[in-house]
Amino acid sequence: MMAHQEWIITVDDEHVEYIDDVVLSLESVGFHTSGVLRSLGQVTGATDSGQDAEDAVSQALAAVEGVASVDAARRWGVGPPDSTVQ
Repeated sequence: MMAHQEWIITVDDEHVEYIDDVVLSLESVGFHTSGVLRSLGQVTGATDSGQDAEDAVSQALAAVEGVASVDAARRWGVGPPDSTVQ
């Protein structure tokens, strides 16, 4: 089963100036860019891969020149105000 995983990529200080090149390199390994946060030196996006492949995808993204860190984006939420579980 294919899983959609969202990522936050942080670009290292030496490559922030060349963030567009880093984005192209990320896309060449299967990253789908959704946003480029130039002032933060971050790129957001997603990959589609097998459910058990998160570690391999993370390593492939981290191997791209100019990438300082790769973090899986997680979504959290709370129940509605009238829910019994808060």
